[in-house]
Amino acid sequence: ISVYPSYAFFKRFFGEQLLSPAFAVAHANDVALFAGAMASVIASLGLTPIEACRIRAVAQPEIYRELGLLGTLKVIGTENEELGWKNVYAGLPSLMTRQVIFGSVKFLAFERASEAIFAVRPELREATFTALGVTLIAGGISGTISSVVSQPADSVLTYVAKQSAGGSLGIIGGAKMMVEEGGVSSLFRGLGSRSIWAGCIIGGQFLLYDVFRAFFGISGDDLNQVLEVVLPKNM
Repeated sequence: ISVYPSYAFFKRFFGEQLLSPAFAVAHANDVALFAGAMASVIASLGLTPIEACRIRAVAQPEIYRELGLLGTLKVIGTENEELGWKNVYAGLPSLMTRQVIFGSVKFLAFERASEAIFAVRPELREATFTALGVTLIAGGISGTISSVVSQPADSVLTYVAKQSAGGSLGIIGGAKMMVEEGGVSSLFRGLGSRSIWAGCIIGGQFLLYDVFRAFFGISGDDLNQVLEVVLPKNM
């Protein structure tokens, strides 16, 4: 819900408020990566509790699936008296690392894929239907590429959760153990199915985002007005 509007906001902020337009254009890839990273950081704050519950349900389904989301959150928040509810965010650093990698590459790959398609077939911009088709295809490409890049971090995160419920093993130690046990290929286990899943999901997300933008008539000019209110030129 938050990551796509956040990306658009930060991209405009970096490109029009923080940097000069000429510099932003010359470093368009860097701007896209940083905007995607910031959007992913914000999304991670809401995703971490949900991800903690998902990992518990995958690692010990016989215990946590029956409890549901709220029940699992309660268990995680009360099992460590010293941390309390902070324990829900114990996995934030490793999760944020994965999300920043995935999100940054996702938006960069989407923009470059869209540009490449329109460069070959510029007439696809003329109709909303065909433009949305490009969005869907470019989104699928970006989801697949992001999966390949972030797969090692995702594999290590899941492995660490299974080895230690609290995640105390650490992402570096977990990666080392995985390579020692199964070789480098273990970091990419399940990549094929994850790439297909992410390609479909991310393609659909980009499509829905553009559909709602078109439905509500939201354009870049509308976002510029928001920036002028939130981040005045004379700040």
